[in-house]
Amino acid sequence: MDATDSATAHRASLAALKGWAARRDRLPEHRADLLAAAWWSGTRNVAELARTADITRDTVYDDLRARGIEPTDRAAVPERPRPRYESLRAEAVHELSELAAQVLLPAQLEEDPAPLASAAWQMSTAYDRIAVLLDGHEEERHVEMAEDLVSKLRDALRYAHAHWASLQSTDQLAARTSERDLDPLGIQQAVAGETVLQLSLPVGRTFTVTLGEEDYRRTTVRSDSELLDTTVSGADYLAIKDALDTIAEVLSAHLREDAFETD
Repeated sequence: MDATDSATAHRASLAALKGWAARRDRLPEHRADLLAAAWWSGTRNVAELARTADITRDTVYDDLRARGIEPTDRAAVPERPRPRYESLRAEAVHELSELAAQVLLPAQLEEDPAPLASAAWQMSTAYDRIAVLLDGHEEERHVEMAEDLVSKLRDALRYAHAHWASLQSTDQLAARTSERDLDPLGIQQAVAGETVLQLSLPVGRTFTVTLGEEDYRRTTVRSDSELLDTTVSGADYLAIKDALDTIAEVLSAHLREDAFETD
């Protein structure tokens, strides 16, 4: 864990501890919400609810009534209508972020966290950024947080690629993703083929890179410069493939309808 990650982990640990205290104080309120949700999902047996939540029947009665439900009349219409929609609130997402940090932080204290642990950590940080973006009182941070949200999700994807690549060989990955390429062909979406791009370095040097395909549609890398190591690992392959798929999806959305008509 580098210095930046250590600082983030330090802040997250304190936030998680503060969040735990806040959640503890709100437990009765959350319990009532969960009991009401269980009631609305079809569980109308008070004894079963009490046993599942490990509380007394009297507590079940009190919590349900606090949510506008009369448990003695299973067919009664509640005083408060069943909620069907509630906009996403910053407070709720922030609480989710704190809970995730509390669960995920210990695994980040390893010298070299596993890819899945790192992916989960980046996702928990993404929840924090979403909470800030939902907060109308922090609008001056919205652009910064939106940019950082994209960065965290990109990092999570990179760790997910690393884990997936640890499960299969590059040829197996190529065979699996080639099957995925067949799906867009039936829904009028283009698939990226050979791609040529130019890499520019800060020192002013540029060189050309060609992303092609071999058997199983395996992506290959060729370059006109010996400065680039064209060896592609499984994780590299997945990252390149997803990048090309994203480009194809974006451009497909701008194609005219007659682009898919056969001559």
